[in-house]
Amino acid sequence: MAYRVAMLFVLGLILVGSMVQMHSAAAETLMQSLVDSRISLAFRVNPAALQRWLPATWQSDPVASGPSKDANLTVTFVDRLLDLTGEGKPANPATYRVVALGLPAKDQAGMTASLSMLGFNSSPTGAPGFYKTAVPASVRREQTARGANVEPGAVGESWEMKDPKGEAITFKVEYQRGTPTRAKGEGKPRSAADPTIWRIYRFEQGVDVVMSVPEGINRTQNVQFKASGPELSKIFDGSEKLVSITAVPFYTRQTVLP
Repeated sequence: MAYRVAMLFVLGLILVGSMVQMHSAAAETLMQSLVDSRISLAFRVNPAALQRWLPATWQSDPVASGPSKDANLTVTFVDRLLDLTGEGKPANPATYRVVALGLPAKDQAGMTASLSMLGFNSSPTGAPGFYKTAVPASVRREQTARGANVEPGAVGESWEMKDPKGEAITFKVEYQRGTPTRAKGEGKPRSAADPTIWRIYRFEQGVDVVMSVPEGINRTQNVQFKASGPELSKIFDGSEKLVSITAVPFYTRQTVLP
């Protein structure tokens, strides 16, 4: 009898646990599924230049360790190969390009997050976007790749971004490929315009750090980066330091609302 009671108790705990997990999953709403190819630059810029982009009660929180140690700003060049809605249908448009600026930050309570600071989106429906920080822009990418047999090969990247208000970014690099590190992760980025706006990213990606000052890695040649315009020139004033360059040949993600 005691054994049966104990087993019923254990089964009850399992059932309750399963119901909690089912409720948690049911509470989430799948908004988007993505397939991207990316390359990301991490910079150390003048902290005062970032202050005006930070919400009240938030402060810059530079990367503490790793290939991008001490960086306080990222510029990510995104070639969106496929954008699907939560229903699994192609978005309109399903292919476009983005240049996204983000910064690691924390609030007074100690919560940390990656803040979406500014996005330049070539999709006609991409601005102001979910985070209310995107602006319409023209974004162009050119990429060349060469290799033979089992060698990793080499890649050339060229990006150009222009928006109607005169903001512009150009980036060019050549690099030798390495073996990508395959990783899964979850992020909860927030809006720099309103940090109460956030969602969950569940992603899988291949990461190839082609340049890192902290880790002494450099498989790049002919690196050129220039940012200009009313806002960007205040951030990239000539004092910025490029900390790392990370190639992301494949990036898949599900975007869900909690």
